Amino acid sequence: MNSDIILKAENLYFSYDDDNSHSLNGLSLEIKKGQKVAIMGANGSGKSTFFLCCTGIHKPQKGKLYLDGKEVKYNKKGLLDLRSKVGIVFQDPDNQLFSASVYQEISFGILNLGVSEEQAKKEVEEVIDYLEITPFRSKPTHALSGGQKKQVSIADILVMHPEIIILDEPAAALDPRHTTMVNHIVDQMTENGITVLMATHDVNYAYEWADEVILFHEGKVLMNGSPEQVFGNRAALRQTNLEPPAVLELFESLCKKGILKSSLPFPKNLKVLEGYIEEVNLNTYYGGKKQMSDTTKKAILAVSFGTSHNDTREVTIDAIEKDMQAAFPEYPLYRAWTSKMIINKVNKRDNVHIDTVKEAMERMQADGITDVLVQPTHVINGIENDIMKEDALSYRENFHSISFGDPLLTSEQDNREVLEAVAEEFSWLKEDEVLVLMGHGTTHYANSIYAALDYTFKDKGHKNIFLGTVEAYPSMESIMKLVREYNPSKVVLAPFMIVAGDHAKNDMAGDDPESWYSQFKNAGYEVETVIKGLGEYPGIRKILVDHLKTLEN
Repeated sequence: MNSDIILKAENLYFSYDDDNSHSLNGLSLEIKKGQKVAIMGANGSGKSTFFLCCTGIHKPQKGKLYLDGKEVKYNKKGLLDLRSKVGIVFQDPDNQLFSASVYQEISFGILNLGVSEEQAKKEVEEVIDYLEITPFRSKPTHALSGGQKKQVSIADILVMHPEIIILDEPAAALDPRHTTMVNHIVDQMTENGITVLMATHDVNYAYEWADEVILFHEGKVLMNGSPEQVFGNRAALRQTNLEPPAVLELFESLCKKGILKSSLPFPKNLKVLEGYIEEVNLNTYYGGKKQMSDTTKKAILAVSFGTSHNDTREVTIDAIEKDMQAAFPEYPLYRAWTSKMIINKVNKRDNVHIDTVKEAMERMQADGITDVLVQPTHVINGIENDIMKEDALSYRENFHSISFGDPLLTSEQDNREVLEAVAEEFSWLKEDEVLVLMGHGTTHYANSIYAALDYTFKDKGHKNIFLGTVEAYPSMESIMKLVREYNPSKVVLAPFMIVAGDHAKNDMAGDDPESWYSQFKNAGYEVETVIKGLGEYPGIRKILVDHLKTLEN
């Protein structure tokens, strides 16, 4: 026999009445040393009968029981040896406790093993201290609470240093506080290497606690295996009148909805499941009509503000979409713009139709798309981004899921990466020259990101890079003051916008007296303009593609 096997049952039969009705009906199993084993099944399935055979209270009518590789003999010597190594804590402690006081109760078993009184006293004191029984050690056993009686009944067994402890519904009839206490004691036993067999109907506790679960059914082992294997078998659970653990039911539900991936390991407890959920991209919304199936069809929706300047569109919006498609070649890519004014202008001038977000959602629905990955090319989480989300989510019931990637500037990491991309693009900038970036600006609270990023440039050592906005703060006036304080030999102007469109060509670089170019020129600075949108920077395109990729992780 395998030396790792401490207890083995081989074809056990036991009947309380006659040969026509068996509580054990050919039961066979093996228990490994030091394991935590949950034995489960419906009432009458044979659990308690098996336990009584393991402690010598019942003798199997057929079959053999082995302990440490030796067949158990149900004679006086064999039973004494068996009971010194296997102890049982009954479901009802009143069936076990009979001495006048707690101390006498705990002393009884070990003294009957022939241990000297001095040694027995030492052992009893240790277990009383270990199980925190001291406050009621002198009380009569009948005056104890249910939880205290359970503590004493466990002490009865522990003091004899068994190799195996059998717990028959240890938390039965206990309040939550005493249940927690008993569970803690059980954990201590298993940490000390004692093999623990526990009969329980608590699937949630068994799932988290046990190394192995054994399902009894009609006096036989129906199934055994790891908690994940057993509790993942719904057919076996139904046969034994058991429900799946709550954490597994919730996990399976979240997988079916597509919120979690079914490839994840089964969560052992709610804390692990919570960790899975924390990793979920919270920008995903789920609808009600399209469900995950073999016909799932995903697509990318690239959403931009838009531009009527074809030259800058080709090297910015088109380039970004090309990189997105390269990252997900298996997904069709759809385009939508949020500026209806620009859409109408392009349509009238070039006879080219660009979808709005709603039109793109309708087009994808008609094409059988079930899951949409929306990636905006917006710089910030501003008004345009909010409206885009509202328009897309008005179709949520027509899709299984709609996921939104973040705009360019959303997290601290985004700020750092944008800073690096800009610094790389203008690595030729001399220390006595300044770079002034023109952002759009908005009345939306997200506008604060511009001031934060301007500060970040300075904080990271780029004291000659300034970021202002056309329509908000930091304004041209505030940037002009800062540039004067720096006193550069030259001012380089560049747009801090995805495309270098009207604002870049007119408000920034135009000849109008109010343009930034004219204002810096009139202030006496040498001015150079760089008409290049952020979408032309490889580092910027990479950030947007990375945001899209997070929707698939």
